[in-house]
Amino acid sequence: MKPSSLRFGRVAVATALMCAAMAAAPMSASAQVSTYDPHYMVMDPPIIYPGAVVRIMAVPPKGATGGSVRLAGREFGGFLEKGLLWVYIAVDLNTPPGPYRLDYTMGDWQGHRMVTVRDREFAEERLQVSSSFVELGELTLARVEREKARLDEVWYSRSPERRWELAFLQPAKGELGSPFGLRRFFNGEPRSPHSGLDVKADTGEPVFASNSGRVVVAEDQFFTGNLVVIDHGLGLYTYYAHLSQVGVLAGEIVERGELVGLVGATGRVTGAHLHWGAKLGGARVDPETLPGIVLSGRPAVEPDDDPDDKADDKADDSVEGSAEGAMEDSTP
Repeated sequence: MKPSSLRFGRVAVATALMCAAMAAAPMSASAQVSTYDPHYMVMDPPIIYPGAVVRIMAVPPKGATGGSVRLAGREFGGFLEKGLLWVYIAVDLNTPPGPYRLDYTMGDWQGHRMVTVRDREFAEERLQVSSSFVELGELTLARVEREKARLDEVWYSRSPERRWELAFLQPAKGELGSPFGLRRFFNGEPRSPHSGLDVKADTGEPVFASNSGRVVVAEDQFFTGNLVVIDHGLGLYTYYAHLSQVGVLAGEIVERGELVGLVGATGRVTGAHLHWGAKLGGARVDPETLPGIVLSGRPAVEPDDDPDDKADDKADDSVEGSAEGAMEDSTP
């Protein structure tokens, strides 16, 4: 055998032995991923609707120090408390109904379950409005796109720690106006659905933080006017729009119930009110489903209400909210 052939043969044998050894060697503990099926895993509420926040509680495997859940392309971080893993999840208000795979990770353990997103009907509103509400100039469009990109960076970032402990609160006194998910059609064309909950209040009324967190946005934007966004941790945010005054700065830590601004009519609205919204994992969620939410503004039904007053209130809500849906997904 020629020397070159001999060397080639030795290299081939050594390579084969090395590959065999690698195949036989067990994976390191850090590289192993085991399947885990919790004997206790509960969703509260047990049904998932578009835009609704759902709490998952599960017994983690021994040694797990945390965990996360992935659903419909979104990831949600959790925290350990009282021996359980707690994760708040949600699907966006535009998520189609049907079966979805829910994947969970707890340390080096993984698993999945199938869940169903149920259909949810939202109210509709059809309006004839001035073209100024739905047509924006080139410079304005550029500004709106910049502001949307900035907010998208916020919504899809996730602080690893939970910054709240107590129930969320309605941030301003007043009756609730236009509901979350309201489908709007302007001049016969569909627009972005109402992504928050309106609180009827006069200019100058105080606006409080729904819960403790860190202020990440405190600035004027085209559609929302003076806007405050609070990061509550784990990808959960609340925001407060159309403020007449902003009382906090970006980077500040605020406590539940702390003053963050005053009700106003800034941005693309024609009347004073608070537009109160929430995001979880980037999904638009109904503030009425925030953890432990305490609402004070749900009006009681009075049998002797004047129908003309009701019509006037609906007209006011429609005009005030019409600009918010003027561009698809332009508001938070």
